[in-house]
Amino acid sequence: MDAAIARAADLIVAEFPRLEGRFLTADTALPDLQIDSLDKWQLVVAAEEAHGIDIEDAAVEEIATVGDLAQVIAARTARPRGPVDNPALYRDAEADGAALLPEDAA
Repeated sequence: MDAAIARAADLIVAEFPRLEGRFLTADTALPDLQIDSLDKWQLVVAAEEAHGIDIEDAAVEEIATVGDLAQVIAARTARPRGPVDNPALYRDAEADGAALLPEDAA
């Protein structure tokens, strides 16, 4: 999660250059950085554009810290796991196909 915090902090500094040089942690509250609700929306739009994601209004309302922003971004940019990652999701296509052939129907 440290990398996610760093990316969120970089995004904040990119949007608000006045914060350059500030040490931002996961617990840093946005109001402590003089980021008000309008600024938070600006930050969310920047995150959506930078990562190609959609952040719902309800999720935006829950963002209060740098860590919250990092979690919201990470949750929407995580790669879905597939059959290679989880063998339980793998289906044998040949076995499935054979069962679907019309001549196999009794």
